[in-house]
Amino acid sequence: MTNKRNSGNSKYQSINNNDDEEDDDFIISRDINNNNNNNNNNNNNNNNNNNNNNNNNNNNNNNNVRINKSNGSSSESFDEFIENSEEQIFLKNKDNYSYDNGKIKKRPNKPYGKLKSISAIHGDTKNKIVIWFRTLVYHWKHFFLHTLRINLRNKLSYLLGFSACFLVVFIVSLCVSIITNTPVVFLSLSEASVGEMDVVLTPGSWTLSDQLNYTMISELLAGTYKDPNGTSYDDGASTSLDFMDDSYHSPRIDGTISIITSSSCPKGSTDPENNLWKYHDGNGLCEPYCFESVCSNSVAGKASMFLIDTTREKRMGLGRDWTLNSPPQGTVYIQQKLANKLSISKGDTLFLRIPTKTFLSSIWTNSNVSSSTIPVVYATVTVSDIFSSSEGKFTSDQESAVIIDYSTFLPFLVTQFDPEMDYSSKNFISKINLYDYSKSVIINLPPSRLTPYINSNQDTILENIVDFSNKILYKVGFNELSSDLPVMSELSKNRYVSLFLGLILNVIIFILLFLSILLIYSLLMIDVETRTFEMGVMRMIGTTRNGIIQLMLFKAFSYSVPSWGLGLLIAQIFGFIVSAVFKSITGVPIPPKLTGEAILLASALGIIIPIASAIFPIRNALGKNLHDSLDVKHSKTAAIQISIERSEDNSFSSSVALIGSLLSVFGFGIYYVFPLSLLSFNLTLLLNMFFMLLIAMLLGLVSLALNVEQILERAVVNIFFFWEKRAIKSLVVKNLIAHKLRNRKTAIMYAVSLAFIIFVNVSYSMQQASMNYQVQQSYGSYLSIKSSEPFFMAESTLLIDQFLSQYQPEIEDYAWQSSSFSIMTKQYQQSQITNIGHIYSDGTNMFSISPNLFATTLPGFLKASSIASDPDYTLNDIQYLSEQLYSFSSSSKIMIGSLYGNVIGASLDQSFLLQLSIKADETSSTNSTRYLVKPSAMLDSAPSFKFSKFPSVTNQDSIVSFPTYLSYASSVFSSVREIPMTHVILKLNTADKNGVESIKNRLNSFLVSSLREDFDMLDYYDKIAPFATASVIIEYFFSFTTVLAMTISFFSLMSSVYSNILEQTKEIGVLCALGIPKSWMIRIYVYEAFVLVMASSMLGMFIGSTVGFTMILQRQLFTMLPIPMTLPWQLIIIVFICSMLFSFFSAFGPIRKVLNQPVVSIMRVVT
Repeated sequence: MTNKRNSGNSKYQSINNNDDEEDDDFIISRDINNNNNNNNNNNNNNNNNNNNNNNNNNNNNNNNVRINKSNGSSSESFDEFIENSEEQIFLKNKDNYSYDNGKIKKRPNKPYGKLKSISAIHGDTKNKIVIWFRTLVYHWKHFFLHTLRINLRNKLSYLLGFSACFLVVFIVSLCVSIITNTPVVFLSLSEASVGEMDVVLTPGSWTLSDQLNYTMISELLAGTYKDPNGTSYDDGASTSLDFMDDSYHSPRIDGTISIITSSSCPKGSTDPENNLWKYHDGNGLCEPYCFESVCSNSVAGKASMFLIDTTREKRMGLGRDWTLNSPPQGTVYIQQKLANKLSISKGDTLFLRIPTKTFLSSIWTNSNVSSSTIPVVYATVTVSDIFSSSEGKFTSDQESAVIIDYSTFLPFLVTQFDPEMDYSSKNFISKINLYDYSKSVIINLPPSRLTPYINSNQDTILENIVDFSNKILYKVGFNELSSDLPVMSELSKNRYVSLFLGLILNVIIFILLFLSILLIYSLLMIDVETRTFEMGVMRMIGTTRNGIIQLMLFKAFSYSVPSWGLGLLIAQIFGFIVSAVFKSITGVPIPPKLTGEAILLASALGIIIPIASAIFPIRNALGKNLHDSLDVKHSKTAAIQISIERSEDNSFSSSVALIGSLLSVFGFGIYYVFPLSLLSFNLTLLLNMFFMLLIAMLLGLVSLALNVEQILERAVVNIFFFWEKRAIKSLVVKNLIAHKLRNRKTAIMYAVSLAFIIFVNVSYSMQQASMNYQVQQSYGSYLSIKSSEPFFMAESTLLIDQFLSQYQPEIEDYAWQSSSFSIMTKQYQQSQITNIGHIYSDGTNMFSISPNLFATTLPGFLKASSIASDPDYTLNDIQYLSEQLYSFSSSSKIMIGSLYGNVIGASLDQSFLLQLSIKADETSSTNSTRYLVKPSAMLDSAPSFKFSKFPSVTNQDSIVSFPTYLSYASSVFSSVREIPMTHVILKLNTADKNGVESIKNRLNSFLVSSLREDFDMLDYYDKIAPFATASVIIEYFFSFTTVLAMTISFFSLMSSVYSNILEQTKEIGVLCALGIPKSWMIRIYVYEAFVLVMASSMLGMFIGSTVGFTMILQRQLFTMLPIPMTLPWQLIIIVFICSMLFSFFSAFGPIRKVLNQPVVSIMRVVT
């Protein structure tokens, strides 16, 4: 027995001489474990010995067959066989065994002695814990040292794994933080549209007052106030955070004024102290309107004047980027567009016509001004500065703002009063505190006020803002005030766009996580496959299953923990950079710190996912036959695999159970959750359902693509390498078959990555087109003119028509649109559409249009579900549909929305009732008349009008011809020229932004000098200017994610090709020994990588196009806009070129390194 033990030791020694010194650590750990466990396994050793002998015999007879059985010989080592032999049991346990006639017998158990004391028992437990802890530390120390040596030996492999984990942590933490803050894009749009105002308080209409006492409101919000008797109160919370949060407020007064430049009124005095000429003259002929007489030849421009407290608004964050200080007394700030319109420059003198009813209201009334004093003040001011944009202080459609300081306004205005005004009245007004008579009070959230808005769930945002406004209203008197939430209201308008963007971002996060997990899993699996021989040696010298598992986990932790820390650090640094870039682009600062969600998710991916991903590699490492692991003479590449399974093991199929569970959940979601979201109008739940359906479709397409992958690879070989030698093509195909399982992960990653890139860019194009097309549909053209009043005066309509008819060739055509027929009632009573039975009805706004209107508007927006045939007019193009209204047969017909086909049963052959109300003059009563009409067309959508086929869009428009409109209003108008026009749509010969701007400036000059009324120029490019910021942000983000997807895929391709070449070193050596040139070998492996990438890219293009096309169809359904499906061909070509370069570099380097060695060295490489 002693000789047998020595022979075993010599065998171990020979193995140790051929291997590294670190394997001694595993022998020591094995001996410690065996010595600790020998006394506990006396009864089972003989059986184990027999089982081991049987298993060894089985292994020798079945070297060519792989048996999937967990308790095979691979689980026992030769060392355990020696240690558990009968001889060793007898030598180590002589007290418990006797030797009789060549047999080993167990002695009877001795009776127990005295029981140990409790302290002794506790002492033994403590010793066992100490021993266990020391053993654990000892093992972990040697596992760590072994992993360190392996990593130092294989620096490239470790760098690959470290870089992959670092990339995953960096991408996820940064992207999730950015995506969490994406609502800042819509917040920026909302603030640009309505201003940076959270809560606006105005007097309730039921109070019959138009002023607020800002002084009292500020005291109530501060918790310190006085009652009417003068008694002071203190809520005891003046230092409380609750009251400090309510201290960000400011008063405002605004209204419409008239502006006349001093240059257009040369007879007027520019001295601000000389005011007599404005109200009186020597003869008294012009009193009290002498100013209009002196400046009778001047053109007055309308403007909106704002009284603001710059200091308070700066503190509360109203106008973050506003750089101007308070204007000095007697000076104003003018908006750039107003300055251009009236040719005003900095330092010019202006005459302002200020109505006292708007700006002084009860102050003027209570001052007992004589009836001879007109309620208008003519003020002479100087332009202190000109500002280009509102910077969040006003709404985006405000183009004629004039700013004057709130605190100095009243003292200055008193100096501009009529010099002959009653002294007592003037003295009364001069002593008034204007802060007690504000028109509105603006209250903002405390710093940082943006935090409540940065949430993808608008219900949560609304809840936060409503809670804040409720607290404000409760303090100041909710029964006397009206409140408005400008930013929140505007956010609600963009709710659909925000939800769809959130859906896209969720898909992006999912795909990035999917690619990251697959990359980590692929690297761990490759690491195991390239260390098969090393694992086999460890198992043979006694390393237990537990030791292998711990070793694999240490390997995973070796690059996951350092990369996790470094990834979070670099992501945080980039977070500050991204925050600064966001601030410079949008003007809205976002939190630079990584969000908690991002850190948790990145930690899970960087630490937990490597552990979870190691499960399958560990099973693979322990499931291999020990003989196959130690076989260094044959290649590990197996073109044919045989699997033997027991029948009883197939009683439960996990794959079938998983598919059944997923289908059950899917069915439940469609059958219950989907109707629930529709009935409750829960858009968040509905979009989550869409997200899951989109992911299900994506995964289904990926599964479909995997089934045709091999067919496509053969096709790529035959198409792209038809000119190549047959032997090379044959070897490439065989390599693809042999590496099918490993290449499948890379194929999935490349296919999903390219699909992701196409999907992201299609989504970006869709978002941008959706916003732009919505404006185009609303405006009808790139440039149009609209009256600021309900309609143009007749003389203005004639002037515009004459000018446009001569403005050639820049304006190719133009068309008029009348006001709604509801103006005929003077109270704007809406017209009604109803069925003959008077059961179903709906409101409508009826307009009349020029016969060429639809030919003038932008194409693509006019869609009709049905069009009536007309014997007098042949409709060749739907763009000329408006001409059909002027034919003899259709002149009395009307265009309505497709919705009314279902709601009131209207059809092309079925008449319905049109109820119109009209009031001939102020003294007459409103007369309602019903007309029996037929539709000439039923429209799904139309430019510049509201039509739809969905019941959610009610009170739709209707269209008739000018003669029909006149016939309905014959009691008011006697000629078509008298029909009130509100809108003229221009068809330009250019769609270029600069060309449109040039035409707009020329039109503006003519209209300002010619019209005696105000108007608006509807410029498409001005309207979408705020969207440009959002588009830039989204484009940067999508480009960033595209680069990340390609980088992740390159890592996977490089590791896969490296493994393929390393695994096939013996085949490479054999082929080189047979005389195959090195150039052939390089071409074979480069071709393999090329075919893999090309086939995967084609599949990815198919998947991305399908998913993108599906999303566009859904968006068209929701918005009724003609959003086109545009594939990013330039980007696809760039991605294909990069993929080809990646395939070359990933294969050329490893194969070149192998071929540079002698054939003998190649044949000796152990894998």
